[in-house]
Amino acid sequence: MYSMTRVSGRVAFAWALTAVAPLWAAYAQATAKPVTLAEALDLARTSSPVVGIANAQVEAARGRQIQAGAGINPQVSYAVENFSGSGLMSGMNNAESTIGLSQQVELGGKREARSATAGKQTDAIAVRARISRADLDLAVRERFANLAAAEERLDLARAAVERASRLSSVAQTLVDAGREPPLRLLRAQALAAEVQAQFNLASAELAAAQRALAVLWGGSQDAVDAVGPWEFQQPSERVNASPTETLDYRLAVAEHDTAEAILRLQKSNAWVDVTVSGGLRQFEATGEQAWIAGISIPIPIQNMNGGAIAAARADDRAAELQLNIALAESVRRINDARSAFEAADARAAALENQAVRQAEEALSLAQIGYEAGRFQLIDVLDAEAAFASIRNASIEARLARARAAAALIRANAS
Repeated sequence: MYSMTRVSGRVAFAWALTAVAPLWAAYAQATAKPVTLAEALDLARTSSPVVGIANAQVEAARGRQIQAGAGINPQVSYAVENFSGSGLMSGMNNAESTIGLSQQVELGGKREARSATAGKQTDAIAVRARISRADLDLAVRERFANLAAAEERLDLARAAVERASRLSSVAQTLVDAGREPPLRLLRAQALAAEVQAQFNLASAELAAAQRALAVLWGGSQDAVDAVGPWEFQQPSERVNASPTETLDYRLAVAEHDTAEAILRLQKSNAWVDVTVSGGLRQFEATGEQAWIAGISIPIPIQNMNGGAIAAARADDRAAELQLNIALAESVRRINDARSAFEAADARAAALENQAVRQAEEALSLAQIGYEAGRFQLIDVLDAEAAFASIRNASIEARLARARAAAALIRANAS
């Protein structure tokens, strides 16, 4: 009698846990803000610090481009000679004062080459900014799918808790009627405890998935609820880009153009610049004035910028080779992403169309048969385990399909 009372107490405690925890999780899920994939993408694109950083880098590059096109300022000079000396040179009577203007003239097209180089660097940074946004979209799609999968796992765990509660109730009735030994009730109780632990884990994973998605737009404490499709279907308008149109290849092209521009700039830097000057000189002793003119030309016998030209030429060769690598990588990435999507799509479809329905029917028949006294508890437990395994496999397969679709979109981003 004592043992039966103790078993009944444990069952009552298990029922309390299985009743309260799902209600609390359901409340937390109900208060979460519903967000579709399109809304999540829009939030991230408008509020993510990643986008802000990318935009700031583009603005900085444009500022450097403007500065690169600026010329050299002229210089004004004023000099006084032959004053406050001794003898005839005392005071200012024999002083000579000169006011002059000088200008450094850039030869070899330095200014144009400098401006062109800054323009190519701006183009490359703009492509990197687009890559940052494409990577952000990839993260949103993946984390949105993770959240949707976590919600389905929680729903699956909640349903398992409810089934375990009903199973424990039926087992208690059969034990009280003497149709089942107390051991069967303990088995049902163990199942209830196990599914409760799985439910708690699913709740924690859901909260983590919510934070992971919200942090992409700076809302790390936001509770969000993924609604709508996971974008499993292959969006044909986004996945038919030519490998030469992808962002990764376009970045390689921009970097190669930058390397060529730098080479032209370094070649122009080999030209020496000329400084021309002119001015007016005042002779205090006679009160007369005279013009002066001059020119200054460096003698290029020690520095002709040869090292910088050689380095720029090597960088240009490396950038050209990187073009070939980028093209091959773009082809590989697109093909791998398409193959992964097709494989994941086939597996998910097979599980959804057959395995899940069959496992659900088997579990329903086992529960009905057990309640009618035709099946044993072990049959229900086996059916429960099989159903949970198939449903989890289906969720994982659909999640893999969603991730593959996101990767396919990213591989074709242009």
